[in-house]
Amino acid sequence: MFAQERHSLILDLLDREGSVRVATLAERLQVTEETVRRDLERLGNDGKLLRTHGGALPLDASKREQPFEVRRSAQQREKDAIARIAAEQVHDGEVIAIDGSSTAFAVARALQDQAITVITTSMPVIMALAQRSRIRVVCAGGTLDRTSMSLSGALTEQVLDHYNIHRLFLSCAGVDADRGLTETADGLAAVKRRLIARADRTYLLADHTKFGVRGGVTFAGIDQIDALITDRIADPDQLARITQAGVTIHQAD
Repeated sequence: MFAQERHSLILDLLDREGSVRVATLAERLQVTEETVRRDLERLGNDGKLLRTHGGALPLDASKREQPFEVRRSAQQREKDAIARIAAEQVHDGEVIAIDGSSTAFAVARALQDQAITVITTSMPVIMALAQRSRIRVVCAGGTLDRTSMSLSGALTEQVLDHYNIHRLFLSCAGVDADRGLTETADGLAAVKRRLIARADRTYLLADHTKFGVRGGVTFAGIDQIDALITDRIADPDQLARITQAGVTIHQAD
C-alpha cells in the first residue's frame, strides 16, 4: 500500500472514530508501528491532524465537542478500565457526582447497585442508572445540549448549589500540566467549575489521548483535582508534572 493510500485511510478512520492509535493503525494497515509514526508525523506537519502520545486526534478536536455516541465508542477499553477503578472508590451512603463526559458515563455503568446518591448532568447516565433500585438519581436540570447529551445553564448550576458532594468524577477535552483542564465550550466549563466547587474530592478521568491537548476554555488548574485515573500509556512526562502538583495518580491496566 502506497503512503498516499495509508494517509487517506488514516484520515478516514480519524473522522469516523474520533481518534487513532499507532498500534491499532499498524494492525489495520499491516505495516510496522514505525511506518505509522512517520505517517502521522507527516500528516501532522501538513496540518491534517493533531499528534498525541501514542496516536492522533482530529485537528480541531480540542475546539469542538464530538457527539456523545462518537466519544462513547472511542478508547472504549481504556475508559472501561478507568471506570472500574473509579467505581471502587465509592462507598455506601455517599453523594457522588458524574458529569456529562463519556468516560464518566462508563463509571455509571461500572457502579454496583448500592445505597448512594448520584447527581448528574448527563442524560445517558440517568438512563444507565434507571434500573439500579438502591441508587438515588438526581438530575441537575437545565438546558439540553444535544451534542453532548448533557444539561447546562443557570438552572443546572442552581440545582448543584443545593448539594454537598463527597466524590466527583469528571473528564474534559484536554489535560495540560501548564494550562490545566480545558473544555470546548463555556457552558460545559461552567458546570464543571461548579461541580468542583461543591465536591470534597475530585477525580479526573482521562485516557492517554487527552494529555497535551488544550481545549478552548480552561475550567480548572491541575492543583484543583485530588486524583487522576488514567491508562498505562499516558504521557509519563505529563504524569510526572501532575504528580508534582500533589495529585494522586491511578493507572488502569
